[in-house]
Amino acid sequence: QDISGWNVSNVKDMSFMFKGTNFNQDISNWDVSNVTNMVGMFAGDSKFNQDISNWNVSNVTNMASIFMYASKFNQDISNWNVSNVTNMMAMFFSAKEFNQDLSKWNVSNVTDMSAMFYQAEKFNSDLSNWDVQKVTNMKGMFNEAKNFNSNLKDWDVSNVTDMSFMFNGVEKFNSDLSQWNVANVINMNAMFQMVKNFNSDLSSWNVSNVTDMSFMFNEADKFNSDLSNWDVSNVTNMSYMFSGAKKFNSDLSNWDVSNVTNMSYMFSEAEGFNSDLSRWNVAKVTNMKAMFQKARNLNSNLSNWNVSHVTDMSFMFAGAEKFNSDLSRWDVSNVTNMQAMFGRATNFNSNLSRWNVSKVTNMKHMFAYAYKFNSNLRSWNVSKVTDHQNMFLGARNFNNNYRPRFR
Repeated sequence: QDISGWNVSNVKDMSFMFKGTNFNQDISNWDVSNVTNMVGMFAGDSKFNQDISNWNVSNVTNMASIFMYASKFNQDISNWNVSNVTNMMAMFFSAKEFNQDLSKWNVSNVTDMSAMFYQAEKFNSDLSNWDVQKVTNMKGMFNEAKNFNSNLKDWDVSNVTDMSFMFNGVEKFNSDLSQWNVANVINMNAMFQMVKNFNSDLSSWNVSNVTDMSFMFNEADKFNSDLSNWDVSNVTNMSYMFSGAKKFNSDLSNWDVSNVTNMSYMFSEAEGFNSDLSRWNVAKVTNMKAMFQKARNLNSNLSNWNVSHVTDMSFMFAGAEKFNSDLSRWDVSNVTNMQAMFGRATNFNSNLSRWNVSKVTNMKHMFAYAYKFNSNLRSWNVSKVTDHQNMFLGARNFNNNYRPRFR
């Protein structure tokens, strides 16, 4: 049925009107001037790609997911008056063809832009002049929008609380964000994950309210900003934070990490990293799995670390080729997993004779190919160990008489 001539001038709600259909008729002349709700209007409509450039949307307040999965849509909507819209959540979510000029849009009343351009793979409009002052949620806003690289230097993000996954996988993005006011942000999980080109100066960011920085710079290959003055005192999760950030080597010696509980994979494959971490208070950390795995340049003094709450140290220094700190005084009495902890830590040779390993169940490959290691471990209580396969494989300097007395 041809509905192009319908009189819709009294309609106020068009939410989900064409959701999941193959609708693709010319509705350019529809009078939508009284519509306030367009939530999901074309969501999942895989055919729609009609000219709606002249629509009067000035009364619409909600455009959440209007073009979500509208995989063909790529029409000029640059002149839309969106000044009354408050919700643009997932508006162009996976609108894979969409790449129109939105530079003149007045988004000054929008509060939610979460997932707005999620997987909008071709999108790269200039958004430099957008007024985003009222936005509180930018979670996943450009997540996997691979081609996006607009200048966002002057954005006022002072009311945003969630920036998790905001630029995740935005491979080309490298805008200057040095002046951003992120003082209200609580969540930065995966914010710049896999942003291969990003290297903005973030030294003056106020991150004092952030609690989650896990995966924040994971595989951000070029990132190497000075973060020495960051206040991370409220962060609880730093898992994978700099994992694979190969160039990163900022001084983090003064960081207050006293509330962090998870540091697993934090510097895994951070090949350039070698900051002094000797004064870090890690007393609350329970998970240090693979924390410095393949951190090839790391050789900080960690002798005074309080690791008494850590339960998992598996792969912690695996492949940390230069590491040789004195760990003789470490309290490892709560650790249960030490699998491959020093595997291929080719320079490591600390005295570990006094370690209390009575709770450890897994010592598989613990010192495999730790070429220089030769500490006497005969007094270790290994009564709970169930797997010690290849524990000293390739540890060519190790004296077999120093082996723990396994049952």
